[in-house]
Amino acid sequence: MKASVIAYVYGVAAASVAALAFVYWLDPSFNSQLFVVPAALAFVAFLGAISKYRIQGSTFGEISHIPYLTAVMLYPSWSTLCAIGVGAMMAEMSKAKPFIKRTFNVAQILLAGCVAVFTYRALGGVSLQVDSSWRFLPHSAAVIVFLTVNTYSVAVAIGLAEGTGILKTWAKGSGKGFLVDVAAVFVVYAFGRAYVDWGYWGLALFCAMLVMLRFTYQSMQQLETTNEELLDLFVHTVEYRDPYTSGHSHRVKRFSRIIAREIGLTNREIEKVSRAALLHDVGKIHEIFAPILMKPGRLTPEERAIMELHPIKSAELVSKISKLQDIVPAVRHHHENWDGTGYPSGLKGKEIPLESRIIMFADTIDAMTTDRPYRKALGEAEVRAELLKWRGVQFDPQICDALLSSPNFARIFDKADNGGVYSLTHIFDSIRKKRQRTPAVA
Repeated sequence: MKASVIAYVYGVAAASVAALAFVYWLDPSFNSQLFVVPAALAFVAFLGAISKYRIQGSTFGEISHIPYLTAVMLYPSWSTLCAIGVGAMMAEMSKAKPFIKRTFNVAQILLAGCVAVFTYRALGGVSLQVDSSWRFLPHSAAVIVFLTVNTYSVAVAIGLAEGTGILKTWAKGSGKGFLVDVAAVFVVYAFGRAYVDWGYWGLALFCAMLVMLRFTYQSMQQLETTNEELLDLFVHTVEYRDPYTSGHSHRVKRFSRIIAREIGLTNREIEKVSRAALLHDVGKIHEIFAPILMKPGRLTPEERAIMELHPIKSAELVSKISKLQDIVPAVRHHHENWDGTGYPSGLKGKEIPLESRIIMFADTIDAMTTDRPYRKALGEAEVRAELLKWRGVQFDPQICDALLSSPNFARIFDKADNGGVYSLTHIFDSIRKKRQRTPAVA
């Protein structure tokens, strides 16, 4: 582990202790009656943390931040923060983990809680047990601050560990989830009022709803993960037919993400390109391609004509899934050339979907950088020369210029690069067509 990461972890720990001391200094008073429910909620958060659910691989989900935030709103005090710290520590001690990971996880939760309490009180928020009226500004600000500190502190650790931009890391790793979590502004207040209005029955209702929320969210995440894993399994099944293209679709996906980000596409657009890139060759599973894919040498004109049907077959398969309708054109036209000499439709220029133009680059680059029976993989300088040679013929000239002028072009040749995909939980644990001349492909 990098020294900078270790120093950062202990820095966060020191900051959390200092923040707790500051909150205590502001108001050292303690009300045992008001403290009871926040302490109980911290215990509920502990139960939620130890029952976290697997989303994918080593990625887990949990909703313990909801009871923590509810505790803050019910009693914004140093004693509530101590309860949150104890609850987080109990959750960390329940499973074997490295000491430094435990330290970081507890410290960043405690730090987020301290900043939330300070923000809440500074903006005029008081205990919901004393005054349950809706104070939108302090309440929403405290929730958003808690979530920001919680997720951003992890993004900093990942940025330090991997040498990546911290803001980019945060946006990629938690931007989408953060927007969902902002709904906690309303959920937390509703649960706090449930206790204030109905007492322990309200708390029981809170726990029941929390469990239902947990299983609903888990089901949604696992369904999405299962769908993604099935797509991956399907892609691997197709690639098993061709011993020279194992992993091809995933590399094209990675290259496509790099190119899409380089030309300024939004995260939503990048995900669309990414999925189309992953599935661009699935039509090769059709039996008409099997004997050709197993052929070690160059193709005959007849065989090449058959292979040029694969974008159509791929699009037909993808169109069977209603959720993937938006990427069907991208899959169908990923072998169209900029000058109109491509296949299957002979589209030209910007008639070609942007996603297809991106995949054309990624597909060709992977073909050039992969060993084949008749030639060795090309290096960065040779690939650059080929892209320039076919700029405006096979490739979109604007994308070509943007890619080749970017320092990120070299990332394509870095096998350890993950295309800009980051996961918060892995802190410590990262384009041929009919011409007299042959365009750049395998």
